Amino acid sequence: MSAAWLRVEALDVVAAPGRAPLAHGVTLELQPGQRLGLLGRNGAGKSTLLRQLAGLLPLAGAGAQVWLDGHALPTLDAPSLARLRALMPAQPRDRFHLGVQALLELAQPHANAVTAREALQRLDAWTLRDRDVLALSAGERQRVALAQALVQGSPLLLLDEPAAFQDPAHQRTMGAMLQTLADRVVVFCAHDVNWVARYATHVLGIGGAPGDDGADWFFAPRAAALQPEPLQRLYGCAWTQLVDADGHHAWVTV
Repeated sequence: MSAAWLRVEALDVVAAPGRAPLAHGVTLELQPGQRLGLLGRNGAGKSTLLRQLAGLLPLAGAGAQVWLDGHALPTLDAPSLARLRALMPAQPRDRFHLGVQALLELAQPHANAVTAREALQRLDAWTLRDRDVLALSAGERQRVALAQALVQGSPLLLLDEPAAFQDPAHQRTMGAMLQTLADRVVVFCAHDVNWVARYATHVLGIGGAPGDDGADWFFAPRAAALQPEPLQRLYGCAWTQLVDADGHHAWVTV
């Protein structure tokens, strides 16, 4: 296998300088076409890790390193970062009245990138193109935010709760779209274990229940990561997997 496109070594997840780490020594590698789902309790550090990978928070930890396509993250300037990664926040905060299509066209870096129309159509949001972003519902704005990340054209997508505020049909639309991105690395956080089970190829669990064995993260392919013991350690409650007559699986707490 060729060198990893996203490579993380010995990274401490730290929300701000001087704060105690939320996870120690996170190490992982991802290739284009792979999708990493971040799982963990509220406040475990999932969004913090996304911001560190985006270059918006400093790297922490002895020997911590992050490489994007062979480039050390701390050496990249703002234009280079913008070409390599796109960050979708959990709750976009708009300040100005602007049409949805115009907003996406501002994010499109060049004529050959994914167009606003294509991105909105893929996310069942083309009917929103003339709407004011300040008038969108939370779910509508979240799909537009994912479309913004798409049109940026970056090979690394960092998505904070992309399926939040979505009805089940749009959760499926968003997940299915992510599965088509064979030329991109996708890292997303979510609270729905079953959504992660369906659309991630790999899982990073951050944090653990009080009183666990002290391990504060694990990284593995989806099937190995989504098992009763790691999930119980992560959330502090028991889990079981249900299987219907057609072989469909669903994780539930017990």
